[in-house]
Amino acid sequence: MCGTYAEQGYDFCGKCGNDLRRARSDAQTLDKAVFVAVPFVVAMLAIEAACMLIWFPETFGAAKDLALKMFFLLPSRIDLGTLTGAGLQAYWVLLVVAIVASGLAMLYQSRAIFDRRCPNYVESINRTSLFWISLMFAADMVVVLIISAIEGSLGYTIAIPEGLPTDLSPEAFLSYANASVWEEVVSRVIPIGIPMAVVAALSGKKDFLRYLLGGTGVTKVAIVLMVVSSVVFGLAHMSGWGAAKVVPMVFSGLIMSYLFVRFGIYASIMFHFLIDYTGIMVAAVGTEIYGFILIACIVLGFISVVKLAKDLRDGIRRIPGMPVWVQDDMDSRRSRDSTAESKPLDSIMRSPR
Repeated sequence: MCGTYAEQGYDFCGKCGNDLRRARSDAQTLDKAVFVAVPFVVAMLAIEAACMLIWFPETFGAAKDLALKMFFLLPSRIDLGTLTGAGLQAYWVLLVVAIVASGLAMLYQSRAIFDRRCPNYVESINRTSLFWISLMFAADMVVVLIISAIEGSLGYTIAIPEGLPTDLSPEAFLSYANASVWEEVVSRVIPIGIPMAVVAALSGKKDFLRYLLGGTGVTKVAIVLMVVSSVVFGLAHMSGWGAAKVVPMVFSGLIMSYLFVRFGIYASIMFHFLIDYTGIMVAAVGTEIYGFILIACIVLGFISVVKLAKDLRDGIRRIPGMPVWVQDDMDSRRSRDSTAESKPLDSIMRSPR
């Protein structure tokens, strides 16, 4: 129960009497170490977004002569048709708008990072999507490298699909932007958002439609949907990349599913964009600059893995107490919190101010 009491702001555990202040200080120290990854991720996102916008006119002009296959996962990949001509040009504009809007939403939700005057600055940044995108990106780099090394030792290697663009061509900009947005729709909105919206509607939530875009909190049902959608996401990469790509993509899918459930579709889109536009960034800035950023992220990734493992451990312990269907309304939370604050236990467990 120590973690539960610590989350509620107590200085001592009501179960065992353990002093929680040192644990809180250690957690903040770990958060500060992980926070170093944020500037590197911001730099990557800025470079990638700048490339997308700079080459926007060229890609728009070339899109009329290109073709893009649209697909659906149910759970295997099902082709829906091909976009060409003016339709593909309009779709490119929608993709850019979606990515830019997601970036702005991320910055707005993470505005606490830019306000160091906040008395609870470390705790505030821990609740931002930019912090968690940076943490997850650094951790993903390390975990995927470890998985790939293990698979390689067993004779399994990832096969690069033929014709995969890795330059500053319109095909690359269009293909990776489509992956960043459309894959999040078919892998997060449809398998997680729609079922959660249905569950919310059956639970009597009048605002059930907002569950379509995520950001409504982790529940037991959401965890099941996160795992299922991530497995499907990983298996969908087998046909083009080989069996060795499945496990790394399942892990990355879990990351993006968590970002979707906790923060919303904009966070998972930005993470996907950050990963997929890496090849374009390398072509734009060169291997030297990219190598420096990559090494820094990998080094910080080991710290991020420790933070992620700690939070995962605490999260697993909290699963029995999680809501089954949907999170409580904000009004219900405030009512419950105000009731808890009125109990005499509060004055006993908190240290004098």
